[in-house]
Parts: sequence; C-alpha cells; structure tokens
Amino acid sequence: MNTIGFLSFEPWYILEETPISADILYFDKLMFSSASIETSEFLCSKLPLRPIDKDFVKRKLDEIDMYMKHGLVCEYSADDFKKDYSIYHSIKEASELGKYLIDNDFENPYLNKENPKDYLFGSLSSLREIVELKSRIFSIINNSKSTDNYIPIIREKYRQNLITEKLDISDAISVVLKRFPIINLDTNIEKIIDLKSDPDTKLKLSRLRNWVTEISKSEMSIKEMEEKLDYLLLEYSNHMKLHRIEFDLGKVETIVTTSLAFIENLAKLKLSEASKVIFDLTKTEIRLLKAENSAPGKEVAFINKLNKITSYNSV
Repeated sequence: MNTIGFLSFEPWYILEETPISADILYFDKLMFSSASIETSEFLCSKLPLRPIDKDFVKRKLDEIDMYMKHGLVCEYSADDFKKDYSIYHSIKEASELGKYLIDNDFENPYLNKENPKDYLFGSLSSLREIVELKSRIFSIINNSKSTDNYIPIIREKYRQNLITEKLDISDAISVVLKRFPIINLDTNIEKIIDLKSDPDTKLKLSRLRNWVTEISKSEMSIKEMEEKLDYLLLEYSNHMKLHRIEFDLGKVETIVTTSLAFIENLAKLKLSEASKVIFDLTKTEIRLLKAENSAPGKEVAFINKLNKITSYNSV
C-alpha cells in the first residue's frame, strides 16, 4: 500500500520558495488536481508579480514536470472526477464537504474590499481554502476505490468547523513537514529516489508515519504536536550522540587491540582465531544499530537522518 499526498495547487503555494521535495520525501507519491493547477497558472499570469516571483512560478512548475516524468507525481483530472461522480455522492463525508463549498462564500469579513491589497489577499486566501477543501474531497473519493492511502496536504487551517476538524491527520503531517530540511532544487532526482528506496530510510519513514497516525488520533492541539515533536527530536539526537561517541571509542579500541591479534594469528595460521577478530568489529556496529532501534524518540529518526544528509550536502 502506498501513502499518497494530495497536493493543493493555488497561487500562494506556487509562489512559495519552498520546493515540494519535503512532500516527495514523506509520501510515496503525490497527486494534484489538473484543474487547480491550470487555474493557478492563469491567476499567476494576471498577478502583478516581481521578476523573482515569476521565477518561483516557473521553478515550481518545472519541479512538478520533473517529478511527473519520474512517476512520483500524477494528476487527477476533471474527467477522473466525472467518472467518480457517483462515488462522490455516495459518500456522506465527501458530499457534506461539497455542500459546504457551495454554501459558503469564504470571504474574510475583517478585510476592506475597497483596498486593492486587502481584496487580493482575501481572494487568494479564499482560493487556498477552496482548493484545500477540494483536495479533501478528492482524497476521500480515491480512498474509497483504492487500497492506497490518500491524504490531503493542508498548509493552513482557516476556520473551525465540524467538517474539517474530522481530518486532523493533515494537521499532524503539516507539523512534521515543517521540520523537514529544504533540499536544493539542483539536487539530482536519482539521489532522492535512491534515498527513498534505501531499507533504513524506509524503516525510519514507516515509524514516522505510524507516529503521525497515532498522534493524529489524540486530542493534542497543533502547538502541543509541535512541542512533542521537538522534544522527541532532541531526545533522539542526544541519545544517539552518546552512543555514537561510545561506538567511535569502541571501534578505535577494537581496531587497535584486534589488529595485532589478527596479524599474530594469521602469521601462526590460526585462521579461526583471526576470523573472530574480524567479527569483533561487526559486533561493535551491531551494538550501534541496537541502540538506534531502542532509542527514545526513534519514531522521528527519519527527520534526524534527513537533517544529517542535507548538512553534509550529500543529497
């Protein structure tokens, strides 16, 4: 079963400097509404953008094309929704969201419509909320007809209502994604694919996803989720620093004490004794792996691993 994030495309998201690599690293694949991206492209072309903003638009769209070519991003078209229209009406949660979209004007009563900046800000805010609600609907539809797990990627929660409060796993994911390091846009996509397919990465990501699922079932606020995550990251980092020091000291000691024994046993043709010396190093590494698997905060070790990788510019 794949975990697929449903992207919400609207002008603000396209204009954000942050690349979508964080989403790519957390989810197995991403999906987006082709109608939403077409609308966003059109609106961005009409906005009074600075040259740097226009560059952001081009880079974000190029990034999407690149991931699509490698099968990491796919689209959900208007034709797809037409085929799923009966599913949409048969699921109460989806139809209630649709009714909510129709019945609300999504206007901010605190903004001055006569002020052009306020009007533009209000329009973009409303569009983001509408697009994110549609992502929720499309995720519900795809979950009902697939064994994969579709989760809407929600950047912000605008207003409290009974409908959107039910889907709080998106809040938990949003908190986690904010702690992901930013990967350079020039990074070779093959390196990202290799990282995603690495067995250790898969295990750590699986633990993180499981933690997100569990924490989303609690009654924690977003602020409490953030504090819990920061605590676990610090606890895991400190624990592994201590064991890394012990590992490095143990490795040096093993190399120094066993190298002489290895040479001596090899010279005397005591091959069984010589092979035991080699396994001493392996045992030292196994102890470190055991420390990782039993470490407090191991649920968020995936983020720790990403931070290490990006700090050394190896991705």
